[in-house]
Amino acid sequence: MKYVKQYLTGLITMILCVGAAVAADTLPLSDYLSQVRAKNPELQAIDMGIAAMGQKIQELDMVYSPLLNGSYNYTDDRGGAAFGSSLPTNRMTANSINMNASKKFLFGSTVSLGVNCMDATFDLVEPTQIIGPNKLSQFTGYDVKPFARIEQSLLRDFKSGLTLSGINKARSAMASVRYGQVFRKQQLHMKATMTYWALALAREVVSFRQLSLARTEKLLKWNENRVTLDLAEPVDLLQAQAAYKLRQLNLQQALDDTVKASRDANEMLGDSSENIAWNATNILQGATGTAPLDRTGARADVLAARAQFQSSEFAKRETYYRSLPELSVLGTYSLHGIALSSNDAWNQVSNTERPAYTVGLAFVVPLDYKTLNTVKSGYEKDYLSAQETLKKTELAAKNDWDQLQRTLSNVRQRLMLAVQIRDIQEQRVTSEQKRFERGRTTTFQLLQAETDLDDASLIVYRLKYEELATLAQAELYHNSEIIKN
Repeated sequence: MKYVKQYLTGLITMILCVGAAVAADTLPLSDYLSQVRAKNPELQAIDMGIAAMGQKIQELDMVYSPLLNGSYNYTDDRGGAAFGSSLPTNRMTANSINMNASKKFLFGSTVSLGVNCMDATFDLVEPTQIIGPNKLSQFTGYDVKPFARIEQSLLRDFKSGLTLSGINKARSAMASVRYGQVFRKQQLHMKATMTYWALALAREVVSFRQLSLARTEKLLKWNENRVTLDLAEPVDLLQAQAAYKLRQLNLQQALDDTVKASRDANEMLGDSSENIAWNATNILQGATGTAPLDRTGARADVLAARAQFQSSEFAKRETYYRSLPELSVLGTYSLHGIALSSNDAWNQVSNTERPAYTVGLAFVVPLDYKTLNTVKSGYEKDYLSAQETLKKTELAAKNDWDQLQRTLSNVRQRLMLAVQIRDIQEQRVTSEQKRFERGRTTTFQLLQAETDLDDASLIVYRLKYEELATLAQAELYHNSEIIKN
């Protein structure tokens, strides 16, 4: 008896909790999904990861950003002529500054503009004629050399072939990862939608089980009175008692399912409790209509495979350029000013009195062609592998879409029939109850009608959930987050 009281107490508590939730305000699916996006830790991590990748990928473009380079050197040379000095000195001190700005362009050229400046103080071993007729033993000289330099690749990086291949390879690989994260995000969104409708389903089943239990309890009391008055056989009472216990068991199961569904719904919100202060929309009111499925884009996993294929294609191209010999042409134009005063040195520069031109060629020829061919073969295989993966992913996505369309069509047909069957069973139960009151049917027939109504109603709920789940899966084909390489 003690355990029976505990069981009834627990059952009543669960019913009251569910009843309180049902009586609470209804939270539409759109509002629930908004809360999931704002509170779900995994979704927030994915969003931050996607945003971070979109920002970090911009680092690749910095290869074309202008750069400022500079250096400063101080020299104190007391080695004299024996240590390589250009003049026989006791001591020489010098300050040198080199500054230049450079930029790489899309056509493969690198342009640099800069200036080299040096001032040197000499203490000569003996007076020497340096500049002009006078001999000097101690003096400070100034050397200024502005320059412009251009370097152009003629093979590997002509029109930035090598550089752009590397950039596009990395950009496409990053896009593939980002699309993979988008797919995870959409799957979580789909899971949240199905979790919401699972909660709605569980609560509707509880409500239905409560009504079924109430009807069976009424039948049980009816049979108790009839047996007491010797108007019915004890077997009818036993049937009613067994049916009542079965309805209690079904209600307990429905309540347990509701607790689990509540936990799942809260888990999507980053909450570990099982208490929910809101009610889900009636599942039979969710996404009513007969419109066919539509899609606004490829599934994100297909986009990820496509981006990975592009990355492997760029990697193959990059390897091709890298395996080529390299021939570069470079040219430098500079002005030169050298004097015993800073002003005179800069005046020489401004008057373009001392120009200098340099033109050169540089080449690099790889000699280990055996290793190069092996590496190229590896990238070719990687390209072919990515191509087959893309085909497989596109085929799977197409088959899934076709199956979703068939599933939705079939489930809607079955749902329409199930609703008609349920309505017929409801009329049958009502009719059997009236016949039972007039003594024209048996307890067994009424209970059988109740059982058939239970089965028909649950089929309607589950088919409706299947329809909503199919619509949720179709959202994977609605991509608004398109990533540009």
